Amino acid sequence: MKINQIKIGFSDNVSDDYLFQQIRNGQQEAMELFFNRYYTRLCRFGLGYESDSCLVEEKVADAFIELWNNRNTLDKIRNPKSYIYVVVKNSLKKVQRFELFHQQIDEIKVIDSVSIPSIEEEIIDDEQKEFIKNMIREILDVIPKKSRQVFELSRIDGLKYKEISEILNVTPKTVENHIGLALKYISKALISYKKRGLLNSI
Repeated sequence: MKINQIKIGFSDNVSDDYLFQQIRNGQQEAMELFFNRYYTRLCRFGLGYESDSCLVEEKVADAFIELWNNRNTLDKIRNPKSYIYVVVKNSLKKVQRFELFHQQIDEIKVIDSVSIPSIEEEIIDDEQKEFIKNMIREILDVIPKKSRQVFELSRIDGLKYKEISEILNVTPKTVENHIGLALKYISKALISYKKRGLLNSI
């Protein structure tokens, strides 16, 4: 099976469950859409268990190949999203090298979510964007690893607490606690930036 991030006939709005049904039927287009939907997210997630990005990309690709090769058994999977995350997690945990989480932020998504004043936009826009990226990285770096991982799965990947608990093998209450802790760190960091007058400059 050839896996490429290409445009295909299926609508991007189709559900994961429907894609799994089609994958079980041998539909390569459904497999490619599922791959396109989760590959980048899984690579970022995988960097929480392994700092070598090339190895992470390889393991993520292997997870999709394994999924395709075992497509006849997919009727047993209740939650496709949780399933593929767990497959990648289990694969990378075997490497036994947990380094600092190397954040890969979707720059457009992050910048679009931050309000930037349009004062002398042509001159300072690039500097503002770079500053915002660096600020977000600095804020995320102070969050404990596990809380940061949970926070990113929730706020960046959009997973529900129950899905995160299944992926990380913890209770939904533990997920909630990690989110609360991450938000406290972010709040403190933002207060520090504000006191230093840095937030007023963007």
